[in-house]
Amino acid sequence: MTTAPALDRFHLPVPSPTTPVVPAHLVAPDHAHLNSQFGDPAWSLAPLVGNPGESLRSVTWRQFPAVLREELRLVVWTLINGELRPTFVKKRGVKMRTRLSPALIRETIDHWKHFALWLADHDVRSLGACDQQVLHDYGLHLRDTSPSRKAAVRPFTALIRLWAFDGLSGSPAGIARPPWDEFGVDDYLPAASALGGENTREPLAEETMGPLLVWAVRMVEDLSDDILTAWRESVQLRATARSNRSTPQSKAALHAFFEPLLEEALPLPSNSENGAVRLARDYVLAVTGASVKQLDAMNKTHALTAAVALRPGPCPLQAPVTGRIAARPWREHLDHTETITLMRHLGTAAFIVCAYLTGMRPQEVLALRSGCCPDPLERPDGAPARHLIRVADLEGDDSTEEPGGDEVATPESDAHLITSTHFKSAVDDDGNHVAAGLERTVPWVAIPPVVRAIRVLEQIAPAGALLFDRNVHDFACQRSGTGALKQHSMRVRVEDFITWCNAEATRHGLPQQTIPPDPAGKVGLARFRRTLAWHIARRPGGLVALAIQYGHLRTALDTETSGRYGTRARGGIHSVIDIETALGVAETAADLREHFAAGGGVSGPAARRALLQAAHTPQFEGRRITARFARTFLGRDGTALYDNPHALLLCLYRSDTALCAREGTREVPTLDRCVPGCGNTVRTDRHADQLRARADQLHQQARHTPEPVAERLRTNAARLRSWADEHDRTRLTEPEIPPR
Repeated sequence: MTTAPALDRFHLPVPSPTTPVVPAHLVAPDHAHLNSQFGDPAWSLAPLVGNPGESLRSVTWRQFPAVLREELRLVVWTLINGELRPTFVKKRGVKMRTRLSPALIRETIDHWKHFALWLADHDVRSLGACDQQVLHDYGLHLRDTSPSRKAAVRPFTALIRLWAFDGLSGSPAGIARPPWDEFGVDDYLPAASALGGENTREPLAEETMGPLLVWAVRMVEDLSDDILTAWRESVQLRATARSNRSTPQSKAALHAFFEPLLEEALPLPSNSENGAVRLARDYVLAVTGASVKQLDAMNKTHALTAAVALRPGPCPLQAPVTGRIAARPWREHLDHTETITLMRHLGTAAFIVCAYLTGMRPQEVLALRSGCCPDPLERPDGAPARHLIRVADLEGDDSTEEPGGDEVATPESDAHLITSTHFKSAVDDDGNHVAAGLERTVPWVAIPPVVRAIRVLEQIAPAGALLFDRNVHDFACQRSGTGALKQHSMRVRVEDFITWCNAEATRHGLPQQTIPPDPAGKVGLARFRRTLAWHIARRPGGLVALAIQYGHLRTALDTETSGRYGTRARGGIHSVIDIETALGVAETAADLREHFAAGGGVSGPAARRALLQAAHTPQFEGRRITARFARTFLGRDGTALYDNPHALLLCLYRSDTALCAREGTREVPTLDRCVPGCGNTVRTDRHADQLRARADQLHQQARHTPEPVAERLRTNAARLRSWADEHDRTRLTEPEIPPR
């Protein structure tokens, strides 16, 4: 007696024309109604998409060559419904997945379509006719036409998947195994370029990011109350206008409203539609109580349409103006016709604040929901608990398939969390992508501007809804569809916000607050993360908004309770921080060399060692700095010279003498825990001048402060002056240092 062979769960049957394209267990609930059938001329991939910020795509089969269409239809269905064997995946490294994310499914199908078009051009009429020679020729074609080595890798991986999923389909076409899977892909790739990885994305210039963040914070902190109040009034006006009925009283009110304007040829309430000036009908109807019929009759009798084109006027609201720009009210009154634009810019400003001051990926910000930031409870010591934010680990280029790395430590349990969903590295226990994303437990301290931005968004979005729900943030009209604003839409909104900010700066006579174009191009969305790392490493000063960011995120990276993200060994943003820190160290050393060569003095326990190391610190002009080189450079004990502008000193870091590292060995200094008297301290003449200036400020403050606080201020001022005097007594200059 023989037993039936065990079923192979990886081998799928042939579907019927009415078989759903996406199986029930993979369907995202919000898009279940969009599921297509196998025989449809186009397949929606929306049922796979659980990320509210991801665009919804489809596969149009008429774009595929007719001779290969049905074979590819079956393989694509197998790609969506099936998964690769774990043994197959294990042999091919960490970037091969048993099941792909919706975005990578769409990308893989695109690569298959391009392959099919190439086959049709070369008179190959079936996948079964694709032997290794045909695939070899196509590999050479990819090598010769790909713009870069990185761009060429994905088509080769996609064709390995084509061969693998064809073998798992109910009716395999018999495509051959790609030769690059068997013998390696190097011979089919273009030469490696000098640039690559996440660091190729340029950070935003300080001159651009600084005023952009200032305007975003100003919009959220200072102007949001006015805008939200005006928007509610404007919405009420529109609702009132639609419900008016014709009465003698409303007719009289309409005439009373227009007669003085017409008699004295004054401006009439107007708005702009598609560049043409129109009568602001909703506004007039709402403030007069007239009906549409009565306004039409008035328009016909007095030619209001022609008059408003010659004399367009405002539509002032009753909403109070409390916000200020440059210590002056930012508007005399808010206008009914600008509330849609202001609400749009307010949402964009809140996005910028959240994205930049947390470091979340754009899709993570867009996936935030109302209620994600509950007010924190008081801690046991009576101090208010900190807001924290759960986000994805900030590692890796957003375009890679590789999941993120290690978890980080969780801060105090009494602190509340802002929960967020991450998508890039969301995988289940089998390593398969989870389309709906996963909630992560990586906490970040959310400073007040971020919390305020979320509070503003919660006044726009209904309870439990997405903070950036597309139906909520399309203020001008309601469109079909679900989910959040898409990234391409938000990119447009960011550019429009910059244009508006520059117009406001001109209006208020603040040319120094205009946002100049970034030298590397448009701001985009992903560059906020890149710029975040740049500013963490460089610690720029001068702009208040960047100081807010520095105080939040540098502390979060360096403190033990905020997690160990800053000490991970993996790549991604941490590698960017290493690179930018290495460049900052080199610049600090160069500045010390120039200061000393110009006759300046240097003091401190590590002064001689700092001068020696500064003289031998390499300069990086014209050199590509890799993350590995940066880590090696920063890991040299006693050679990394860090600038600490808050403590008014330089730190020539050695872990064995660092007082900030008493609790354990650290590879980098904890600059927010700088301890006076540390053996790593170095000061220059510039620092001495700054010490005295700060002492003068404290002494002046003490004159207007009651005791005993005033006494503490005077004591601190005296201590700062003593450090400056000690520098003057012990400073070394170039003639005092014997040549080597």
